[in-house]
Amino acid sequence: MKTINKLGIGAALVGLTLTSCTKGFEDLNQNPKVSPSTSPEMMLTLPGKTIVDRDFDWFYDCYQYQMQWMQYGVPAPGSSLGRLFSPENTNNFYNAFYTSIGPNLVDIDSTVSKMPAASRANFAEVVAISKVMKVYAAWRVSDANGSIPYSKAFGARYGGTFTPAYDNQEQLFDIWETELKSALAAFNAKLPNQVKATNFDIYYNGKSANWAQAANVLRLKLAMRLMSRNPQKAAAIAQDVMANPAGLFASNNDEWKFVSSPNNFAKSGNWNMGNNPLVGSKGIIDYMVTSNDPRLPLFYEKNGYTKAAFDSLVAGGVLAPGSVYPNQQYVGAPASPDKRKDPANAGFFVVRNYSMTFNGKTVGRKIDTVSYIQHRLFNAEAEGRTAGVYTQPILTYAEQCFMIAELSVRGIITGQDAATWYNNGIKASVAAYNDMARLADIQDYTPVNSADVDKYIANANVALTGNQASDLEKIDIQIFLNHFKSPWEAWGSWKRTGYPKAGGILNLEPMVSNGTTMTLPRRWALPRPTVVEQQTNWQNAITDMQKTGQYGDMNDYTGRVWWDMK
Repeated sequence: MKTINKLGIGAALVGLTLTSCTKGFEDLNQNPKVSPSTSPEMMLTLPGKTIVDRDFDWFYDCYQYQMQWMQYGVPAPGSSLGRLFSPENTNNFYNAFYTSIGPNLVDIDSTVSKMPAASRANFAEVVAISKVMKVYAAWRVSDANGSIPYSKAFGARYGGTFTPAYDNQEQLFDIWETELKSALAAFNAKLPNQVKATNFDIYYNGKSANWAQAANVLRLKLAMRLMSRNPQKAAAIAQDVMANPAGLFASNNDEWKFVSSPNNFAKSGNWNMGNNPLVGSKGIIDYMVTSNDPRLPLFYEKNGYTKAAFDSLVAGGVLAPGSVYPNQQYVGAPASPDKRKDPANAGFFVVRNYSMTFNGKTVGRKIDTVSYIQHRLFNAEAEGRTAGVYTQPILTYAEQCFMIAELSVRGIITGQDAATWYNNGIKASVAAYNDMARLADIQDYTPVNSADVDKYIANANVALTGNQASDLEKIDIQIFLNHFKSPWEAWGSWKRTGYPKAGGILNLEPMVSNGTTMTLPRRWALPRPTVVEQQTNWQNAITDMQKTGQYGDMNDYTGRVWWDMK
C-alpha cells in the first residue's frame, strides 16, 4: 500500500489539471492542457487524489446528512439539527467527476490511442487502471443521482458533442460491466514491457494484479445493486466474477484504500465537524454494547463518567453514599429530532455540571453524558494533537466477504460457505478499523484482542443460524457497520437491503420531527446545467427517470433512482 504526502505531489500534477464547466460541459471542448512530454501514467495522480481529497463532501454530505440519516451520529448536546431533511451544499462529488476525475482519465485513453501501435501496447495496463478508476467514480456519482452524462460526456474536445445526452442507469450498468471486463482482459493478458505507474498511482503503486482484483470486487458491488432490478443479470455477473482468473481480494492488504503520510492529510478545515460535532446514536451504541462489538471503542469515545469522576461525585455528596459505579462509558443519544424535546431524554442532551463540596470548599465538575464519535478517524489533527495518519477505504476485503456470504445465502452462487465468508468479513472489518484507529492515534486506543472478536462472532445477535431471513439481516448489518468510514456507502447499502431497520436486530430509530415521521432521503437532486443548450437533455433525463413512478419530483430527495427499486 502506497502512502502519499498530500503536499508533496504537486510537482507530479504540473500541467495535468483540466478545467471544465461541470454542469454545462462547454469547456470540455477545449484541447487537453497536458504537456506533449507528459507520459500517460502521470495523469493517474490528480484523479486519484480527487477521489479521496473530499473535505467539502465530508462536511456537508457526510457530517450534516448521511451520518445522521444512518444514525452513526447525532448532533451533540447544544448543537443544531440544521436542515436535516432539506439538504443543501451537497453532491459535490458530481462536480469533481466532471472537472478533475473523468477528463484526466479519458485523456489517458485518448493520449495512448494516438501513439504508434508498438508504443500503445506498452500502456495497456495504465489504460486499464484508468478505466477502473473512471467506472468507480462514475458509479459513485450515479448511485445517488441516477442518469448522468457518461458515454458522450468527455468527447467534445475530441470532436464530440457540446451537449452530451444522459445515459440512464440501465445503460450505465451495461457500459460499466463492458469497461471493467475490458480492463480485466488487459490485466489478465500479462503483456510484456508494460509501463508501470509506480510513482503516480497513489493506491497500488501501479500493481496491476491488485487493480485486477479491485475491478472484480467493483463488478460484484455493481451486481449487488442490480439485485432488485435485474436479478438474472446480477447473478450472471456474480458468477462470472467468481470464475474470473484475476481473482478477488485475499486479505486487507489487497483492498483499495488510501492511506496518507503522517501529519499531511485531513487536517481541520472542512474535515472538522465544526460547531455541530456528532455523538453516537442510541440504536447503534446499544447494539454494539449488547453484542460486545470490538469496534465500539474504535468508532466512539468513552463519555466522561470515569470511575474516578464517579467516586468524586459520591465523595462530594452529589451521589448517595454506596452508589454503584455503572461501569459503562459508552452511551448513545436518541436520533429522532423530537426526542430532544422530551424531558425524559434531557440527560442525553446536556453536559452535566456538578457542584460539590470537599472539606468545606465548593468545586465544579463538568462531565459529558454521551459518547462522541472518534474524531481523529475523520479529522487527523482533532483534539489538539499532532495529526495522525488518515485512511479512506474505497473497496474493502470485509465487504467482499459479506457480499459473497449474502450471495451464498441467497443461493446465487454455490460452493461457497456463507458462514466462513461472513466470519472472515467480521474479522477483516475489525482488523481494518483497528489499523485505522492505531494510525490515527484515536483517543484511548487499545489494540483489539482476537479472543474478543471470536466472542463477538458467537454472539446471538451476530452468529448465522441457517435461517435465511435472519442471516441476511445479520450480514447486511455487518456491511452497514463496515461502512462507518464511508457514509455514502452505508447510505447505499441501507437503500439496497433495508437494513438496519426500525425494530430490527440493530434498531434504526424512526425519525420524527414536529410530530411527523420523516421519510429518509434516498437520492440527490440531479444538478441543473447552467448552459441552456444542455437543459433539454437534463429535462429528458428527469422525465425518463420519472417513468418508473419512483423517482418523483426533480427536487424530491425521498425519490428513488432506477436501481433503488421498491
